[in-house]
Amino acid sequence: MTFMPTRTLSTLALAAAIVAAPLAASAANTGPADGGARHFQKAGHAWGHHGDGWLRGLDLTQAQQDQIFKIRHDQEQAVYDQKKAAKEAMRSLRELGQADTFDPAKAKQAADALGQAQGQLALLRAQTQSQIRAVLTPDQRQKLAERHTRHMGDKGGKGGMKS
Repeated sequence: MTFMPTRTLSTLALAAAIVAAPLAASAANTGPADGGARHFQKAGHAWGHHGDGWLRGLDLTQAQQDQIFKIRHDQEQAVYDQKKAAKEAMRSLRELGQADTFDPAKAKQAADALGQAQGQLALLRAQTQSQIRAVLTPDQRQKLAERHTRHMGDKGGKGGMKS
């Protein structure tokens, strides 16, 4: 058997697609606050039910829940569009990786589209979190900060080691 660089590139593209899939999922992993998740699930909206745990236990008022629902609803179409673009790019990469002949230019284009969609999803998530934090009271934000500190301590912190 002879060495075939196109086969190696095909394997690399497939590996990149496999590695990128969880990143796309985690970038989009946010959801409505307590109470709002059921509305989104029933309606089949883009946010789904994942990610709402970070607001659990904050004793949100009905007004806060309504504001958070609106924040998520207002970004719903953009989230849906980016998830759709990421899914299409992943499909394209998968097909290119399984093709008999590998087209590096098309694979690069699909990988770039996937990266763009993932980046937009991450940006939407950060914007949404910021807008939601603005709805919270100082005490609720403090609870979140303490929870985050405990969580990071349990994991040994970012880039650090547990003592």
